Amino acid sequence: MSRILLAGAGPMMDGGACRVTAHAARTWHFITALRRAGHELAVYTISQTISSLDPVKGMVERRAKNGVAYENLDMRAGNMLAYMAERCAAIRPDCVVGVSTEPAAWACRMRPTVPVWADLHGWVMAEAQLKAACDGNDDILSYFWQHERAVLRRADRISTISNAQRFALLGELATIGRLNRHNVEYELVVTIPSSVEIPKGEVGGGKREAGEKQLAPACSLSPPASHLPPPGSFIVLWSGGFNTWTDPVALFEGVEWAMGRDPTIHFVVTGGPLPGHADAVFDTFRERVNRSPNRERYHLAGWVAAEEFPAYLAASHLAVCVDFPCVETWSGTRTRLVEAMAAGLPVVMTRGTELSTDLERAETGWVVAPRDPQALGKTILECARDRERTAAMGKRSREFVERQYSIERTFKPLLQWAERPCFAPDNAVKRLESPTIFEAAVNPLEANARALDDVADVQSLFDARRDLDRLRSKWPLRLWRWVRRKG
Repeated sequence: MSRILLAGAGPMMDGGACRVTAHAARTWHFITALRRAGHELAVYTISQTISSLDPVKGMVERRAKNGVAYENLDMRAGNMLAYMAERCAAIRPDCVVGVSTEPAAWACRMRPTVPVWADLHGWVMAEAQLKAACDGNDDILSYFWQHERAVLRRADRISTISNAQRFALLGELATIGRLNRHNVEYELVVTIPSSVEIPKGEVGGGKREAGEKQLAPACSLSPPASHLPPPGSFIVLWSGGFNTWTDPVALFEGVEWAMGRDPTIHFVVTGGPLPGHADAVFDTFRERVNRSPNRERYHLAGWVAAEEFPAYLAASHLAVCVDFPCVETWSGTRTRLVEAMAAGLPVVMTRGTELSTDLERAETGWVVAPRDPQALGKTILECARDRERTAAMGKRSREFVERQYSIERTFKPLLQWAERPCFAPDNAVKRLESPTIFEAAVNPLEANARALDDVADVQSLFDARRDLDRLRSKWPLRLWRWVRRKG
C-alpha cells in the first residue's frame, strides 16, 4: 500500500461547514476510495471560501470528517505553498494526489519528486470564459490558466469528469509538448465522472419525519424557523450555487409557469450566490422571485449547514438544474444532481452535459432543451400531477447511480495507479535531468513552455527583448564587441 499526500478542496461536508462545493465533495470521494483500498493518507484541503460563511481562522484549521483528521488551509495565505512543501518533505509520500484545479496546481507547484495524480474537476478554462463574459473583459483568463498550466506541465496522470473534458485536456497538453514520443502508449488523461457514496436508510421522495428540519420562509437567506410548505405540497429542490453556467431566467420562468397551473408546487433553494464570483446570477433570480405573485411559494434557504442538508433532500420530490448552452455545460457535469439521485430524488435537467446524455439514454429522469422555460415548466407540472410516477422514477434514479456512478466503479483507474504510483514516461526521462521535472524538457514545445514558467506575461519578454536590441545598437557596446573580436 502507498503513503499518499492528498491535497483537495475544503472544507468538506463535516460539522459546521456551510458552503460545501462540488470540489469538496469530490475530495471526499477520492479520500473514501483510497482509504477503502488500504492506503495511508495525509490530507490537506485548501479552502475555496470567498465569503464569510466558512471563515478560516489562521492559515491552518484542523478539522475531521468521519474519523479522518485533516488540515484545512487558507489559500489566501502567502506562505501556504511553502507550508505544503514542508509537510510533503516531512511525510515523504510515495505519491501526491491533487483534487480539483487549484489544489492540484498547488500540489504540482510544491515541486514534489514523487509521481503526481491531478484531478481537474471540471474544465476551468470553460468556466473562465463564462466569468470573462460576466466581467465584460478577458483579464480573468490568465488567472485560471496559471492553475491549469501548472498541472499540464507537471502531472503524471490527470483525471477529468467527462470524456469531452478529457479530449479538451489532450488538446491543451499537445500545445505544451506533452503529447510527445515518450507518451504514445501511455494514457495520460482518464475520465472519472462525478461519483456517489450511496447513503443507507430512507431515500427521498417527499417523506417527512417528525422533527425534521423546517424549511426557511420565502426569500430568506438565513435558514430557520418558520414553516414547512403545507401538507400535500409538491417540493422542487435547487441545491448549490447559482454559478456562471446557470440560466436564472429560464429557471424562474419554468418554475413560475408550473406554479401558475398547480398551487401545490413549492420551490426550495439551498445554496445561492457565489460571492466574488457569480453574485449577479442569483440576484437575477431573486429579483424575479420578489416580483412574483407566487413569491410565498419560493423558499430561499441560503447555504444550509452540511448536517442539515439531508433533511431538505428528504422533504423534496424533484431536483432541478438549468444550464446555459455553453462550453462549460458541454464539457461538464452536475454533481448536485448525481447526489440527489443517490438520495432517491428524480431529476429534471437541461440537455448538454454528458450526464444529461447518460440520463436520456437510460430513460432515467427528465431532460429538456436549454432556453425553453415552458418545456421545463411542463415537466415539473407533469411530475407534480403524477406523484406515483415521479416517486418511481426516484427509485430508478437511485438504482441507476448505484450501477453507474458508485465509487467502486468510477475510481478503478486511480486505485490501479495508487497501487504502484509511476511517473509519466516523459517525466521519467526529464527527472534524470531535474528531480522536480519542471526544469527539464524533451522537445522544443516543452522548452518554450518551461521558459514561460517564471514570466508574469509574454509582454514582459517582448519588452526585455526590445530593451536588449536597443542596448546592442548603442555604439559603446558595438565598439567593445569589435575590440573583443580583434583582441
